[in-house]
Amino acid sequence: MRGYTRARHVGGLVLATVLAITIGELFTSTGDPTRVIPAGAVTPGPKAADTLQQLLTKQAAALNRGDLSGWLGPVTPPLRPRYQNLFRTLRALHATVDYRAGRDGKAELTYCFIAAKCPENSPKVGQSLKTSGGKITALTFTPGPEPTPWQQGDLIFAQGKRVTVGAPKALKARLAEVVRIADEAAQVDDRYAAYAGNRQARYRLYLATDQTWHTWYGGKATEWAVGYMQPLGPAGADVVVNPSRLPTRTALREVIQHELAHVATISGVTTRHEDMWLIEGVAEYIGMQPRRAADTYSKIALRRPTRLNPPPLRDGASAKEVAAFYAAGHFAVDCLVTQFGEPRAMEFVRQRLRLGESLDDAARSAFGRPFTTVSKTCVDTIGHLTTG
Repeated sequence: MRGYTRARHVGGLVLATVLAITIGELFTSTGDPTRVIPAGAVTPGPKAADTLQQLLTKQAAALNRGDLSGWLGPVTPPLRPRYQNLFRTLRALHATVDYRAGRDGKAELTYCFIAAKCPENSPKVGQSLKTSGGKITALTFTPGPEPTPWQQGDLIFAQGKRVTVGAPKALKARLAEVVRIADEAAQVDDRYAAYAGNRQARYRLYLATDQTWHTWYGGKATEWAVGYMQPLGPAGADVVVNPSRLPTRTALREVIQHELAHVATISGVTTRHEDMWLIEGVAEYIGMQPRRAADTYSKIALRRPTRLNPPPLRDGASAKEVAAFYAAGHFAVDCLVTQFGEPRAMEFVRQRLRLGESLDDAARSAFGRPFTTVSKTCVDTIGHLTTG
């Protein structure tokens, strides 16, 4: 599923990196809440007379109830290790799945993380299957421009209180640290998800290696990004970060908190590209909490604004342009909070980004005055803080 990528840079020194991930060996920790029904505790696999749709329907139902034997029942022995890894991956992600069979062994696997049954417009991945005698003998994922991190089913997972973190085998040693950081960040982001009317059952975070940065979700993040949020329609959103480009715990925390802020504020809706200033500004504001804009590197990167809502970053923007753009958005949201209080500022964000109201209607509703007045007030306020 394509969508505008919300990406994060780091500090006044923008790190030039792009994201994507290769997948390592799957490991489900003993603290994983997955319930696996052992072999022998369920009805045997499908009969040879089952159609492909019947076979896949039974498989999906088995996965959704945590029945490993039922999931593996229609799979030939050579293929079972791969299917077992895929089962553990999807269970670790707390996923719900559904299968739809097509012609010539083609199938679509629908997935979501929010309900017992996925909505129709949930994300899908294509598969090609071969069967013989009622058994699946071969599985390949249909090549697509934006492969998900979990398609091969061989990630390592760790479960936090609010966050599930997946990583390739090479980053296994980072999982415990990242889970702690992400859980701390999620506590902050939960507060803003509540303001947005977009509470999250759980956040999902994937860690990239430098070698795998260019494959997950098509490796489409801009050169200055160190992380991004990938929209998944009604299924919410995934977050991907590259920890090797984040040299300190503070930098890692800020990036994770920023990306989870995108999940909290805009997951599940379609936003306007022209709102990049507000999308990134509110994520910077949340990502830097509890510090305010003047106490962060945004103060160094800030340039005198001419309007509160500048146009989006141009393609090929320089590091200095990127830093200045993010700083402007950060100070814009910080000004709204200073002038009107955080609840009203976040209500403006909700009405614009989630409800699609015009800037003027959102400003009049949240602040009781037109957006032109709000913009002039904040442009003047921010202008007094700049040196250039």
